[in-house]
Parts: sequence; structure tokens; C-alpha cells
Amino acid sequence: MKTFSLVIAPLFFFSLTILASTEPPHLILRHDNYNQTDLISAMTDMRRQSYNGFVILLRFLNDTNYFRNTDITFLMPSDNDISHADITPESLETFILKHTIPAWLMINHMLHFPNRTLVPCSFSDRMFTITKSGGSGIYVNNARIVTPNVCQNSRISCHGISDVISFNQNYVSTKMLPSVRRNITSSKH
Repeated sequence: MKTFSLVIAPLFFFSLTILASTEPPHLILRHDNYNQTDLISAMTDMRRQSYNGFVILLRFLNDTNYFRNTDITFLMPSDNDISHADITPESLETFILKHTIPAWLMINHMLHFPNRTLVPCSFSDRMFTITKSGGSGIYVNNARIVTPNVCQNSRISCHGISDVISFNQNYVSTKMLPSVRRNITSSKH
């Protein structure tokens, strides 16, 4: 298994370098034109801030009906963190959903949340815990937001994070989720 990782990691970085240095290929995500424009714009902003690995994962994801609601926030690990994550073609959709909030949240919204606020995750029955840690910033579960407000030119919010998101005790009953989702309002200021 280690040999497999030693072969795959360099290939991932090689393909990442090639894709980052060329014009983006035709987008394979299926959206209506309105949502596709926002997603393309967000992906351009992600690439500009060197979150190329997350862009590649979004491109590999073929059918993303989950993103029809453009009020979403992507939490993007660094390319290095993505290269060390255990992502298979079968788990790609789950990985993306576990890094997506179904609400448009800029950093200034999160700064006004009470400490340890629960925010819904796009992956069912999971919640993010937003923690403000004084001088060290805002955390989403285990990951610190290191590059806030990456996406500036679309109605999709994106934040660079310090690690791949992990979930511990953040399972929530499905009966509780609708009330929590209703309480998350994302005013676009």
C-alpha cells in the first residue's frame, strides 16, 4: 500500500502542475448556465489562490446536483493535504460534500457566530462546529481557516483551510437538522 502511495502522490502532483499551467479544459460538471457561471468563476478564484487540487476534484465530479443551490461555501484543503487524503473515485463525492456548507458564509458572517456554533454540512447527518480561538483564528472542526474569502467573483463562498475536515462527535439526528438549517441565514452583504 505504501508503494502505491509513493507512486500515486508524485503522479498527482505532476498532473496538478500540468493542469495548473494550462488552459482549463471544457467543464464536465452539469449545471444550468446560471449556476455554471458562478461555479466557473469560483473555480477561477480558487486557481488564482493555488487551490488547484480542489478545482481538479470538482472537475472530476461528473454529476453535481448538490450544487444547484448556489448558496454554498466550499472549505478547501491545500493541494498537499488533498494529495495525502484517502480519496478514491467512489469517495470523491463524499469528500467534496464533507467540505461544503449549504449556505453562503463569508468570514465576517462566521466572526459573528457564537463560539462552537453548529453549521450543517452538505453530507447528510453531519454538522460542522465553528470555533473562534482568539488570536489563532476560526476553526471548522479540526481545520483552521487560513485563506478566507477566496471566491470574490461569484455567489459561491470559498475558504482555504489548514487540513482535511474530520468529523468526531458531530453526528446529529436527522430530526434536528431542518431546524438548524433554518437558523443558518446567510445575508449577502
